[in-house]
Formats: sequence, C-alpha cells, structure tokens
Amino acid sequence: MKPLICPQCGGKITEYSQWQQFATCDYCGSKFLVEPHKQVDAPIYQPVKTTNANPNIFVGVIAAAVFVVIGIFLIATLAGKKETKPDRPIVYQPPSYPTPTPRISPTPTPNPNLLDFGGKGTANGLFQTADALAVDRQGRIYVADDSLRVQQFDEKGNFLKVWQIPSATKHYRRARTIQKIAVDDEDRLYVLVGGVVQVWEQNTIELPEVTFHAAPDYMVDFAVRADGGLLMVAVNNDIETLIYMSKSEKVTRRVSGFHTETADAAMSPRETGLAAIRLAVDGAGNIFSVYAFGDLGSYQLSYNSEDLMIFRFTAEAKYVNKFVQSMNSCGIAVDNQTRIYVSDNDSINVYSALGEQVGTVSGVGNADAFALDKENYIYILRDDKVIKRPKI
Repeated sequence: MKPLICPQCGGKITEYSQWQQFATCDYCGSKFLVEPHKQVDAPIYQPVKTTNANPNIFVGVIAAAVFVVIGIFLIATLAGKKETKPDRPIVYQPPSYPTPTPRISPTPTPNPNLLDFGGKGTANGLFQTADALAVDRQGRIYVADDSLRVQQFDEKGNFLKVWQIPSATKHYRRARTIQKIAVDDEDRLYVLVGGVVQVWEQNTIELPEVTFHAAPDYMVDFAVRADGGLLMVAVNNDIETLIYMSKSEKVTRRVSGFHTETADAAMSPRETGLAAIRLAVDGAGNIFSVYAFGDLGSYQLSYNSEDLMIFRFTAEAKYVNKFVQSMNSCGIAVDNQTRIYVSDNDSINVYSALGEQVGTVSGVGNADAFALDKENYIYILRDDKVIKRPKI
C-alpha cells in the first residue's frame, strides 16, 4: 500500500489499514479522514482543510448515527412482536353472580271503611263514650254519647248541629246515658233516655213536648214502624211488655211477656235478661227480638243456650220461629230486604228471615252500636269513632 501523507505536517504514514476511515499522524499526532476511493497505486492525497465548522459536523454525524441505531432497534423490537387482532370487538363481560331472590313487599291490606270519623273529646265532632247511632233517609248520621249530646253529621262526616238532652225532666230524675236513637221518615229524632222516649224536631233544640213513657215501667228499647208508629218495650222487675203506639201517639195494644214467655227463659237474675231485650221491625211489620247482652256491659248471668236465639213474630206479635244463638250482640237491625243483622264479638252477621246466614261484616271489633241507611250500608260505632262499611 502507498503511504498516506499527513495533511498537517506532510509526514508519511505507512502503518494503516485500507478499511479504516481515520488515520493518525505519527509525527504531529493529527487525525485525518482516509479517502478509500483515492487509495490507488498512485493516489494523490489532498490535505483535509479544517475550518471552524469541522467540530459541528462531527457532532451532527454522531447524533445522526445514534438516532439511526435507536430507530433500527425500535423497528426490530416492534417487528418481533406479533400483533394479535381479534376476530371481533372485545365486549366486557361482567362477572356472573347468583341471582338474588327478590324481596316481596307484603301487599297492604285494603281499608274496608268507606267513611271514618270521630274520636274522644267534648268538642263538636268528638264523643265521650258514644253508645247510640242512627242514619236518616238523607244519609245524615246521628251519634249520641254519655255527655247526653246527640250530634248530627252530613253523609261525609262533617258536623252539622247538636242537641243537648237534659239530664233530668219531670219524667226522669237523673240520666247518665242515652240508650238508643232513631229517625223517622219525617226526620223527627227519637231519643230513649231515662226510660222514656223523647221526640225532637229538626228545627228546634228546645225540650220537646212529645215524650212517650210507661211509668212506673221503664222503657228499654223501641223501633220505628214503616207506618210512622212505634213499638216499645217497657219492663218492670217481673215481665216485659210490648207496647204499640200509633202515629197519632195513641197506645193501641199491649203484649205482656212477648219475648220471655216465648223463650221460656230461665234467666237469673231475671231483671238482667229483661233489660237486654232488643227489637227490630221490617217494612211489613214483622218483629224480631233478641237478648242483646253485649249492650249491657259487665254482668253475671245464668241462662240456657236456647234463651239466646233470635225470635221472629208477626206484626201482631205472634211467634213464628227462632234461629241462631247470639249472646254478645249490642243490638239487632233489619234491612229493606228483611235480612237480620246481629253483632257478635268483632263481626256483624247477616241472616235471612229463615235463619240462613247470608253474609258477615268482619273486623269491626266490639261494636257499641250499629245502624243501616236506606241503601243498606252499615254504620258502626266503636271506641268513639264512626265507620261505614259496604252493604252486603
């Protein structure tokens, strides 16, 4: 190989490889670029001119080489990875858990009451131990309590007026409770108090002049007949008497022992049984009676089970038949289809005139009184509240 000439000092360099890119001068120590394409048998070497830009060119070349190496490395790395493409989009699948058993809320019990009003108190619309109830042909509701008031309400339970019943009159000395109330087709209010029946007009709150009594006997119950007359039960210590009163306020008939003699009752004490006789009348005048011991409160009584049956009589008080034992009744009522209603503990049972049970009104509790309107809806008085139930 031909010697290289150092471009700096002109020295000859014989120890070098034809493949190296740079050579170093043994004389001056300069480093210069070897141009392989000029290395022929008679090469002519031109000195490398150095300028101020040579260091920058060198740095640039080094940086380019580094970037090339890095690029090659990245391309090789990515090429080595096999890209897996799914055949279809990947959809997230939530973890599977057992389906919990749904919690079923109990179905609320529907309210059977069509109307509910009242409560304990002395203000209008409230009651102090209410124990008598009636409904007139217009649907107005009447409630009597132990404050000796009879309050009137409209068909929605809104207060209308009040009658204050006197605790003493010339016919009785001291009354503590109202035993029964009723309203006739002329809207006259009948009040059984102190053993007599008072008749109050709608447009007055003054003490009425019309009072039915049977002194010295004591009235324990009454019923308004379809012809406008009254049936009343008066008792003494020995016997009860059924009294017929015409619309013109005349006594037309008396029947002694109509209930107890028919029952052949063996009550002890006898006066307790007499005080418990309650009656009802249908549109044809037929009479139904029962021992309503539930209307008396606490008592001790000896009796035979057949004494407690419901008795049916003709309009002339002739015995027809008896059916159904009922000890806990607070009263008896008859609707316009001659069905008999009798309360018994927490229900009101309904029977045909032949004694077959045709319905029941349950869940009424221990009723203090009950009444029917002209459409046979049932009104119940319990714990100083009035509730209305659907008809049977």
